[in-house]
Amino acid sequence: MQFGKLPPKYKFILNPYTDVRFSSCPRYSDKTLIRKVPLFIHIYPEYPTTINKRCRYCQKCDLLIVHQEELENMLVLSHKENNPEIVGNEYLVLGTLEPSAWRKRNKEPINMGNAQEKVHDFKEYLNIKPAYW
Repeated sequence: MQFGKLPPKYKFILNPYTDVRFSSCPRYSDKTLIRKVPLFIHIYPEYPTTINKRCRYCQKCDLLIVHQEELENMLVLSHKENNPEIVGNEYLVLGTLEPSAWRKRNKEPINMGNAQEKVHDFKEYLNIKPAYW
């Protein structure tokens, strides 16, 4: 499924494990870096949102790792006041928002109609299981 019209960026893992933090790349074992990226998220049924999130990143394999627990906490904090009805809804991280669009988001709000022009889809969604399982 392709959403954004900008070139795809990053392979992506949404890490559901609270005891695994990926300070090293799961593929190459190199140390991961911290990269702050504006994530574009679709919250069901029809609510687009963005979160500027610190993520683990492996330069060697262009892998972006987001810790699900941290992301969900940020989503709750950012929506519990103004949009409590969507808190706890299913969501999908569709890609990353172009940084210039993130900086202009207050002047030019982002919605599902105009977001496609400003979003980089992920190259690939990956799943992961800890090696000890």
